[in-house]
Amino acid sequence: MSEAIDPQDIQQKFERWSALQSKLLQAQQDWREAEALLSEVQGYYLSPQWAQDREADVTIEHSGETHSIFSEDGIWNAMTEHQEQAIEWMRLGLDAIDK
Repeated sequence: MSEAIDPQDIQQKFERWSALQSKLLQAQQDWREAEALLSEVQGYYLSPQWAQDREADVTIEHSGETHSIFSEDGIWNAMTEHQEQAIEWMRLGLDAIDK
């Protein structure tokens, strides 16, 4: 025998979904911005200029909250993490569609 569904519980879940939905829409906008930014960083990293600038020890200012653009590992890790996040977003979307 199945239990009765509590309408109040369902209402609270719907309200929570609604609040999350607006955050998800913002996350999609943030993703697009992040994609554009990383694409530009990646373009520079893959260009001959990046190696030349790094070799010339070009001085740049950075916050220290992240790696310098001349940190090969830093940029490589960012590109790898971004790709892994993209795959996870795809899996989440496909899971939602498959339900």
